[in-house]
Amino acid sequence: MIDQSDRQHSPYRWVMLALVSLSGFIAMGFPITSLSALFSEIAESLDLDLVQIGVIWGVGMAMGIVTGLAGGALIDYFGTKRMLVALCLFAGVAGALRGLAVDFWSFVLFSFLMGMAQPILPLNFIKLNREWFSSRQLGFAAGVMSVGFAAGAMLGSRFGATVLSPLLGGWRAVLVFLGLCSVLLALVWAVAHPPVLAPRPMRFDMRRLFSNLRRVVRFRELWVIALAVFGVVGLMQGLVGYVPTYLRALGWAAADADSAVPLFFLASLIGVAPIAHLSDRLGERRPVMAVGTAMMSLGALLMFFAGGDYALVLIAMVIGGCCFDSFMALMGASITEVKGLEMAMMGSALGFSAVLQNVGAALMPPLGNALSVIDLSAPFLLWAASGAFATLVLLSGRRR
Repeated sequence: MIDQSDRQHSPYRWVMLALVSLSGFIAMGFPITSLSALFSEIAESLDLDLVQIGVIWGVGMAMGIVTGLAGGALIDYFGTKRMLVALCLFAGVAGALRGLAVDFWSFVLFSFLMGMAQPILPLNFIKLNREWFSSRQLGFAAGVMSVGFAAGAMLGSRFGATVLSPLLGGWRAVLVFLGLCSVLLALVWAVAHPPVLAPRPMRFDMRRLFSNLRRVVRFRELWVIALAVFGVVGLMQGLVGYVPTYLRALGWAAADADSAVPLFFLASLIGVAPIAHLSDRLGERRPVMAVGTAMMSLGALLMFFAGGDYALVLIAMVIGGCCFDSFMALMGASITEVKGLEMAMMGSALGFSAVLQNVGAALMPPLGNALSVIDLSAPFLLWAASGAFATLVLLSGRRR
């Protein structure tokens, strides 16, 4: 049992950081990109077209639009421990149910249920880091947290379809297995997270919830970050979900097509910790984030021109991925450092940002995939524009 005032000086903070990184791997990175790699197998089994695949890829985040604000406020109220246990358990069960889907609509339903919990998990991770790390180490901690997501995303996209599916007996068994891993993670958090010393009110106060929301939406800096993450996550979700299917449609072998997305996340994994630490040294996060969004936009644009050229595709994926996780790490750190934002309202602020993030994640994949009827490479133009929008937002005006 460690008091809140002592957490940022306790050696146990490194245990918490390791668990946060592991959770990003198990509950976020690996399951998300494994689904992308399995889409060809799922589409064949359930008779899905590209637009339906885009809907499934985005619908998991659609519920996050609704639950983002409430989820952030609930984190403030119940605390990170209770919410982590509940969310990992719910996301694991819903994720496993996807393996029982019999058609497009049942898969959408189970993905929608999973989206009630999974998009809120990063809000817990970000607030947990802020509770345990001071500003001088926060960028580094956020970078290490993102390493877990990036490593999971890289390995999930590379081995989800080519190794786990043959090993376990198909895409259904893979999704059930990954869901059970998240359930086990809930038990780990129940044991490892120190109990909270401060007593909590017995009754949930809705007036306080809405009061906190009204207060956080007045922060201009929060709007800037939230709009930027809308563009970036929309770009990433669209690109990562579409590229394996796109390359196979061009005639690439399955192993080669599945190697492009892991390269995206490998570049992100390599860059995340040093770029996040650089922002600590510079004392500025927004300019570093703007450079990252510009790189992601450039990568998506290069995919449009690359066609089926092997070398250009790999270069585009490296450029597009090298700054993604560092951007997400700095996004969370920046929100928790907004001047005037109290610790008790950070969950609400993160929830507000999550709403716009999930709008981008739910909207951009099906919109981009719908453009594939014009030309298979047309979706990349939309996602490049989304990244350019994020860059312009970050560069608009000086920080107040």
